[in-house]
Amino acid sequence: MRDFGTVAVIIPTCNRRDLVIMAVKSVLAQTYTNLRCIVVDNGSTDGTAEGLTSLGDSRLSILSYDVPLGAAGARNAGVFAAQGAQWVAFLDNDDLWLPRKVERQLSALAANPTALWSATSCVHIGMDMRVRWSRQLRDKPELSPDGTLVSSKELVDLLRGQNPIPGGGSSVLASLELVLGVGAFNLDVPGCEDWDLWIRLAREAALAHVDQPLVAYRIWEGQGSTDVPAMLRSASRVRARYFPESGALPRAYVARWQRGTASLHAFEARRTSAAQDYLRAAWFARDPRNVTYALAVMLLPGRVTRWGIDWKNARQVPDGWKAVVEAWLLAEYS
Repeated sequence: MRDFGTVAVIIPTCNRRDLVIMAVKSVLAQTYTNLRCIVVDNGSTDGTAEGLTSLGDSRLSILSYDVPLGAAGARNAGVFAAQGAQWVAFLDNDDLWLPRKVERQLSALAANPTALWSATSCVHIGMDMRVRWSRQLRDKPELSPDGTLVSSKELVDLLRGQNPIPGGGSSVLASLELVLGVGAFNLDVPGCEDWDLWIRLAREAALAHVDQPLVAYRIWEGQGSTDVPAMLRSASRVRARYFPESGALPRAYVARWQRGTASLHAFEARRTSAAQDYLRAAWFARDPRNVTYALAVMLLPGRVTRWGIDWKNARQVPDGWKAVVEAWLLAEYS
């Protein structure tokens, strides 16, 4: 396999020993082997460091901090520790990479020399390791395994209204020089620090997008992305910073975020949280249908959840993706 240079993979964590070990194993199992895995441990007390050390792989290093740095600060610590690498990639500690993720991204970057960063598509999985739905960059995706070029202009337009990059912070691989050149992660937009950085990267360079399910993004109660009020405050700052002409967050935009988190809660049988978010969506969108969803998720939770999963799968998971990813998850993590 062609050597494209060293890839430094940054994983922040705090007290998620079992999850982060799974994430690290998915990095160390990559078909592209010239990589370093840097785990930034934000004061874990659950034996995280000992569990990671037991993996016995020289490519793994642990940066330990007694005082939590936050997600953005931890990622920056990893970026600054990646000196000597050509590329940096990010992985949240509860997500997983399929084995050819890095290889395919580097090949796509080599085929598109004007691109200096890359993202992949992803599937969302529950704690039961079953695929819920998928995320892709474009509304009309290319479904290309070899990567397609997304221009800087198109990227900025895509990033204007929300963060469309699949997989949160877990699908992006970028030139380390580029990331350092734009200042890495900003600390003042918690929950949206990835969106903030992607906008700055997009202004500087095109992206090589690999439209394949190479990231398994985990949905569960502990994920920070369900803290809607904090996310909305940060989203307002991002829009004001980069797109001031767009004005305040529209009510429909806020409602969409609330409906999205309501769906996450409903799929994982968190009825009260789901109902609360549907009611908030009803208020912001002035749409009484969301009140109906709130009542349904409380009175008929099993039916609503099953219908939602089937609908998402039917409409949003391309043919074959679910079978491929679940077969891999079953083989590796059953």
